[in-house]
Amino acid sequence: MNDAGNERLPTAHHATAAAELERFRSIRQLRDHWTSRHTEPAYYWYLTFEHSTAVHLLAKHCQDNIPLSYYDFTPSEDLHMTLDRVAFVREAIPDRIRAITAAAIANCAGVPPFNIAIGGLGGTPGALGFIAFPPEPLQHLRDALRAATLSVDPGAPVKDQSFHPHVAIGYCNATVPAQPAITAVERLHHLATTSVLVDHVTLVLLEQQNRGYKWRAVTHLPIGPTSEPPVTNRCSPD
Repeated sequence: MNDAGNERLPTAHHATAAAELERFRSIRQLRDHWTSRHTEPAYYWYLTFEHSTAVHLLAKHCQDNIPLSYYDFTPSEDLHMTLDRVAFVREAIPDRIRAITAAAIANCAGVPPFNIAIGGLGGTPGALGFIAFPPEPLQHLRDALRAATLSVDPGAPVKDQSFHPHVAIGYCNATVPAQPAITAVERLHHLATTSVLVDHVTLVLLEQQNRGYKWRAVTHLPIGPTSEPPVTNRCSPD
């Protein structure tokens, strides 16, 4: 993803951001994200932000102004948006992953590139993150990728249908009262958003490592009609 500028949260989406903040305000207790789940190594479709300096700066500013030791913050190079799951590593067959990638290239050719706004800091009992607007083109892209996955593997372990586009910047590592986090988020919620051009999607291999998620890009796929070939990294399935 590439930066497309900074802006205030679009008026049409302000109500959604306000509702997200109100939901966070209603939380009484945070929970330890890491004890409530264990993420099995798997392939996922991600939006990645390695070239989005503005996203890195926005995340870093918020992280630096949340002086709470019970959050494990996401490093800039690991910021991402999860679109869908493709396959667990223990079940992944290399030829099937390649076939899914080929189907995704074909489907993504029909999805024009689009801009999204990232901002409006909020959270859940286990994490803090930004919301992304508008959700509709992200849902359309997710649907195209899911259709590609299921066309090759009808039994693929895709995520459930609910989709709330977000970029997590930190995960809670303790069970503690929520009010200090709410106070910190309230101070930062109204920062300007950053606009990002979505012109590719990435197949990644994700692993949970201690109190963090690490992912490696397998293939970068362009979206929209383009002659640009996919970029496959050395960590692709053998």
